[in-house]
Amino acid sequence: MKQLFKNSTLTIAKKLLGMTLIVNHKNITCGGIITETEAYTETDPACHAYKGKKTKRNQIMFKEAGHIYIYFIYGMYYCLNFVTEKNGYAAAVLIRNIKATTGISFIQDNRPQIRSTKNLLNGPAKLVIGLGINSKWNGLSLLNPNCPIQLFGKSADHNQIKISSRIGISKGKELQWRFYL
Repeated sequence: MKQLFKNSTLTIAKKLLGMTLIVNHKNITCGGIITETEAYTETDPACHAYKGKKTKRNQIMFKEAGHIYIYFIYGMYYCLNFVTEKNGYAAAVLIRNIKATTGISFIQDNRPQIRSTKNLLNGPAKLVIGLGINSKWNGLSLLNPNCPIQLFGKSADHNQIKISSRIGISKGKELQWRFYL
């Protein structure tokens, strides 16, 4: 895992595709295969830390690679990111979509209005809700074996990865920093 986070933000965003993200709760394990990511760095006008601006909200982005960055949007939802790059440089990868494979009944209980496994975790806020990710995990390190979020498996083959503009942003739309299977 440590080796994964020694790469650049764009490389990590691609390498996360195909890997399995598992969330460990006290008595339940849930998760699935990461199928969509977006990259953000402080050189990007869509980034929370554009031009190195540090705030209470984004301070985790300035930590070393492998930390969890969870932020609140629209006054009601949380999004899951993994910090990338070196300590002091703000960058992260947003996890946009996961194909549910483990703990599906738990995920369905968290998203009772959705029964199709295809749509259980098909959005950044939806996957946080479905997987029961706690906002208090903001700042934890994925490199700690006791972290409730773990990554396993291999990356998808490079030829399976599609690239496009990111979704739901008004600045930096020209950057092709969205990656998906």
